Amino acid sequence: MSKTRPWHTALSSLIVTLADDDALAEQTTKEIATHDAITVENAIGAYLPIVVEATDARPIHHWLESLQGVRYVDVVFCSTELPEEPPQATCAS
Repeated sequence: MSKTRPWHTALSSLIVTLADDDALAEQTTKEIATHDAITVENAIGAYLPIVVEATDARPIHHWLESLQGVRYVDVVFCSTELPEEPPQATCAS
């Protein structure tokens, strides 16, 4: 089992496959980059790696799929870690 991170962030890593049309792919990349919860990396060919920081990334996934310049959205990683609860104070007897 992996060690728990000292912070909790709901992260999802996705690969967005862009349209073959270069102008449309560039326009779509710019549109994706405007979303507050998304960090966009440099595209490698038609593949655009992104990170989504959101408690529930499903609405963002659906939004990405609805964009005209997006062919596919593949989930590479999705954090399922729950936030760590602060330790409970114990009563001395």
